[in-house]
Amino acid sequence: MDLGLREKVIIINSGKCAWGGCTYCGWGRLVAKKKNMHELKKFWDEQVSDIKPGSIDRIKIFNSGCFLDEKQIVPAFRSYVVRSCEKLGVRSLIVESFPKFIKPENLENMQSDKVKILAGIGLEVSDDDGLKLVQKGFTLKEFADAREILKKFGWGIRAYLLVNAPKCEKVSLQKTVEWAREHADEIILINTLPHYAAPIMDMWLGGEWEPLDRKQFNEAVAPFESFCETDFENFTFVPAFPLRLKKKIRGATEEALKNPAFEVWQDFLCRFWAPPKEKEILFFIPCAFRKPYPNSQLHKAIMSVATKAKDFEKMQFCVVSTPGVVPLQFSQRYPFDSYDWPEWEETEEIKKIYTQVTQERVENFLRQHAGKYKKIISYFKPHSESFIALRGACEKLNLNLENLISEEEFAVVENEKNPLAKQEALSCLAERLGIKAPIAVEI
Repeated sequence: MDLGLREKVIIINSGKCAWGGCTYCGWGRLVAKKKNMHELKKFWDEQVSDIKPGSIDRIKIFNSGCFLDEKQIVPAFRSYVVRSCEKLGVRSLIVESFPKFIKPENLENMQSDKVKILAGIGLEVSDDDGLKLVQKGFTLKEFADAREILKKFGWGIRAYLLVNAPKCEKVSLQKTVEWAREHADEIILINTLPHYAAPIMDMWLGGEWEPLDRKQFNEAVAPFESFCETDFENFTFVPAFPLRLKKKIRGATEEALKNPAFEVWQDFLCRFWAPPKEKEILFFIPCAFRKPYPNSQLHKAIMSVATKAKDFEKMQFCVVSTPGVVPLQFSQRYPFDSYDWPEWEETEEIKKIYTQVTQERVENFLRQHAGKYKKIISYFKPHSESFIALRGACEKLNLNLENLISEEEFAVVENEKNPLAKQEALSCLAERLGIKAPIAVEI
């Protein structure tokens, strides 16, 4: 459902959510310095300074908690916001709150005949047991009671519902929506995604839950789109691991290879990530022992050549390594910056397992993304397990792959330390990339 409103979103960082315990939410765990009245007014005036009277229909305020909680927002500021909206011709204002803060004394100074105010409440799931499972901190009765108080003051209520709420498989979305329609003026269906520092990330890592991709989400919300708003991704979603989950991954073992952090990222890259549209060439390159990869001698050598190619800006570089496929732009994120796979610890059995797992991961990646590229190239040791896995995946999917150094050319440097960074090998790379002038490698 599209309300067709001209909207402005204002985010106020002040204090901390009074609850902060929801299983899926990371925003409620954020702590900011509480702003005083002077600071809040200054911030607000800056945010609305570009609004011409009558140009905005609705303002949404988010403050990672409760606008009606005086420990977060100074009470006098509430009235200031409403009067400002009246002057600007804003017809609708949304503020977020927990039911327990919806009290007459917190609403009195926000009354307005010109601005329709709605309390945005994260109902999430219309079931008391479900609310306990996601650690919501209130009951359906408390929600309904808050609704009655809001009605007396002429307020509306905007209910946020989670699609694919963790541990709530037994509660149908149909049931949740039907209950919400009886108790809310507006409903928005939000895809459940793992916020930074939220316990739901542990559930994804443990295989207890996984987020819905766009297709799955669209299928789930399709029956309700005529009367509900939908939001597939309400923040830039990339797997983010809090410090407590960032553990160094060491060893050439099956356990390390199948680390849950690697599995989560491969799931994300296959179901959520979209390659930049300007990238037309998929360029697979090896990992390096030094992390992040771009700091290694090998990657510096490869880039010293690749940057001279006329199609460099069209290249999407992806590492194939222990974690699977790693687009280079994510190389400084955990766990890609925090693993060691000592090749000298490899056994023949682990090499076999590595090749099988890696080929499967590459296949999954290519199945989703290969069609977005005009060409697939690589620069690997021809007999390395990573290249064997990459080549096997391309063969299985009937994709053309060109390795930019042949077996014969690699044989010249094979016994050298870091052979792919040697001048003879890099000259082959340069030639295949169409670089005519002599190269001077800088590493």
